[in-house]
Amino acid sequence: MNEEAKLINIESDYERALAEREAIEAELKKLTEKETQKAHHINTLRNRYKEEKRRSRTHRLIERGAILESILPDAESYSNDQIKHILRVAFSSLPVDLKGAYFHDNTDE
Repeated sequence: MNEEAKLINIESDYERALAEREAIEAELKKLTEKETQKAHHINTLRNRYKEEKRRSRTHRLIERGAILESILPDAESYSNDQIKHILRVAFSSLPVDLKGAYFHDNTDE
C-alpha cells in the first residue's frame, strides 16, 4: 500500500507540474505576442515620424522656392545653376558678421 501511495503522490505532483508548465507556456505566448505588437507599434510610430519629417521638409522647400520666385523676376527662366550663382553672389555680399544670421521679416505682422 505504501508503494501505491507513493505512485499516486508522484502522479499528482507530475500533473501539477504539467499544469504549471502549461500555464507558464501560455503566459509566455501571451507576452511574446504583446512584445510583437509593441514592436510593430514602435515601427509604425517611427514610420509616421519619418513621413511627417519628410512632409515638413517638402513643404518648407516648396515655400522657400515660392519666396525665391516671388522675389526674382522670371525665376522660372533661370536654370538651377544660375539660381545657385545668384544666391551665392547675394549672400557673399553680406557683411561677415551677418552671414548665417537670422533676419526677422516684419512684413507678415
